[in-house]
Amino acid sequence: MRTALFVLLPVIASIALVQRRRVAALIGMGLLSFTLSATYALQNAPDVAMTEAAIGAALVTTIYVLAIRRTGRLIVVADEAPNLLARKGERLVGLEYEILEGFARELGLDLSIRFLPREAVEASLLAGEADLAAGGIVRSDDPRFRATAGYLATSLVRIGGGSRGPEPPYTGYFSELLESIREGKEITATLDLARFIEAMRSGLTGFELERLPGEREYAFLVSRKREGLHAKLEGYLRELRVGGKLDEMIRRNLR
Repeated sequence: MRTALFVLLPVIASIALVQRRRVAALIGMGLLSFTLSATYALQNAPDVAMTEAAIGAALVTTIYVLAIRRTGRLIVVADEAPNLLARKGERLVGLEYEILEGFARELGLDLSIRFLPREAVEASLLAGEADLAAGGIVRSDDPRFRATAGYLATSLVRIGGGSRGPEPPYTGYFSELLESIREGKEITATLDLARFIEAMRSGLTGFELERLPGEREYAFLVSRKREGLHAKLEGYLRELRVGGKLDEMIRRNLR
């Protein structure tokens, strides 16, 4: 038994050290402390074993759990955007989801996505409640945020808008707009390309349509205070683009 534990200790320690996700590394550390406690007990040192179990396995692990509750996650706020970031049953799917999931894995974090109406997404990011904003955001020069380089071209289409001046994209829950379309209600909104295509599939007919001039791109938003995170995301997107993986993701999700 002692020999098995002596062999097991360095194995568990090595596994814990190579984990990229903090939660997995924490589990490995807790398991290492329990194994070490058992080893002390078999070495006729029950007082040291109890101390290791109480402090190493219980107290220290609890402190780490509390510490990584926030720092162990990549928190993203978004409104649903078909084919980019959307719910499919209990799963999340889409191009942006694949990008963000890979980025979180690269950082060793767990991805947490919270859906909000479009108008609340930016407010949540400004309040420091999230690390990133996503969900079919059209890149702009808003000085309140750091926008990544565009990862996919898009355009804006005004529905039921006549010839009025430019207006910002739709800001509510997109699902509510789709419901209004299905019910045949009168609508005035400006939609990005992904949402416009989904609106057409939902029965958008009989409306005035106007494609707004200008070339636009989808991007992610990062708080001005998170310069390091912005640089890492830019680098990750650049790697995907140069390696051809971004094109593969686009084909897979937007075919």
